[in-house]
Amino acid sequence: MVGMKNFKILTVMMALLVPMAMAANAPKSGKVRLVIGDVKYQKLGKAKWTPLRVDGKVQEKDVIKTEAESTVSIAFPDGSVVAVAENSEVEFSQLVYNDGSQISTMDVKKGQLRFDVQKQKGDNNSFKFKTGTGICAIRGTDGVVGLTSNGQILGSLNSGAMDMEQGGTVVNVKPKQFVIMRENKTPIIGEAANAGDMDFMKQVALLAEDTTKSADEIIASAKEIDKKIDSSKEGLKDGYSCRFDGWPVTVDTNVVVFSAMCTPGMSVTIGAETLKSTGEKLTFSPDWEATSYGDKKFVVTCTANNKTFECGRLTTTYKVNHSASFGAIDDKNCIAEVKTRGFEGNKGVLTVTADDSLAWDTTLVRDAVLKLPIMPGKHKYTLEGDSAAGKVTQEINCSLPAGVAIELKGGASEVIKKKVSQGAFMYPVLEFVVNNVPGNDPAQIKSVAVKVEGKSFETKFAPSTTGIAYRSTLRLPRGKTSFVDIVVTMKNGDAITAKKSYEIR
Repeated sequence: MVGMKNFKILTVMMALLVPMAMAANAPKSGKVRLVIGDVKYQKLGKAKWTPLRVDGKVQEKDVIKTEAESTVSIAFPDGSVVAVAENSEVEFSQLVYNDGSQISTMDVKKGQLRFDVQKQKGDNNSFKFKTGTGICAIRGTDGVVGLTSNGQILGSLNSGAMDMEQGGTVVNVKPKQFVIMRENKTPIIGEAANAGDMDFMKQVALLAEDTTKSADEIIASAKEIDKKIDSSKEGLKDGYSCRFDGWPVTVDTNVVVFSAMCTPGMSVTIGAETLKSTGEKLTFSPDWEATSYGDKKFVVTCTANNKTFECGRLTTTYKVNHSASFGAIDDKNCIAEVKTRGFEGNKGVLTVTADDSLAWDTTLVRDAVLKLPIMPGKHKYTLEGDSAAGKVTQEINCSLPAGVAIELKGGASEVIKKKVSQGAFMYPVLEFVVNNVPGNDPAQIKSVAVKVEGKSFETKFAPSTTGIAYRSTLRLPRGKTSFVDIVVTMKNGDAITAKKSYEIR
């Protein structure tokens, strides 16, 4: 099926040419999901500060500034969330997203922020915070980073992994740890159950600003703060809680819905959404870019009596199976539409078989509507992505275009003169070409029969620059005219016939 295969692959390549041209890297914006108090932003090269509103966009090089008792939550394409705390200033210096790969860099110029970052996949993903002279690299985690008022770098983790680096010194931060990076000094590393809590880290920042305190004194004071926060939260957890309905373990759309019944009077945050409970059911719908596949985790935080605590963790997996389906079928021109799903930024293989034989397979990186040439006659086609869920089979009937004919080499009759010494039989070679078969595809031919007075002779393929050529070696008697019957039967049942006569003298 060489001719058909090449023709189909060319068709696929042409169909994908335009979608693939759209794959260039481009900056991507974050989305504002929550604003409390006085929050402004400044565009690159502009002096003006503009109020930031919910559903607004934060783009590359934008700077966000929060005043006292103010905060803003920004959602990223992969579902990650960053909440900028009060009295802070952050530049979103790099926001690039393409085909599931995300590169995000934020420069914390002042204050602190809390992050809840989805797991970073592979070498093409990067989520970093610049903090003064240091860098914090995130690998899928939640915690706090920032600066003290005198420029010391802070970082803490609730879960996951983070590397903090300053002046060649690197600290691998573990869950439930806080770190104070001090220039030209040994970093301070402490343990705390509330390490990823913003209130806890604000108090640690005040401890770090006191230059009279030693590292041991700071760690000891932080432990006392941690205990007090723990104690206050325990009381809240007894009186405030959320009960979540069941949710899907996997989703095939870029949004998941969580529903919960929560104690009235509390605020509940998932991702960048914060809702106030009145005792009625709360519904959260965190989303992400359609090409950001993989595991998604969401930390649930509850706030009551001006205290915030973690009150749950929710996870799901975003996975779209590679699949394809048949669209419109042009049975006159033998063309079928094939619509693909799940390949957008999610590279995979699409395989097409015809009557259980491979027609072609190709690797796709984009969803598209492909034009599939089909064989005349009735045939069973199967489309299959690289997952069992993507397998679709359909029987398609296409009429054979008119004009298929047999061309006889040497004409419809030949005269052969036999020498006396050549015996009673001659062995001429019959050659003929089947023309006008779409794609010159021999798979469309079911059988070829060559007979002389009911006796069959074997046929073989022959080289040809036009149609599909055959040759057959005959055995004909001397002294008479023999008639050869040729029948080419197509897969759709049509029979094309021809006759040739040989006169052996």
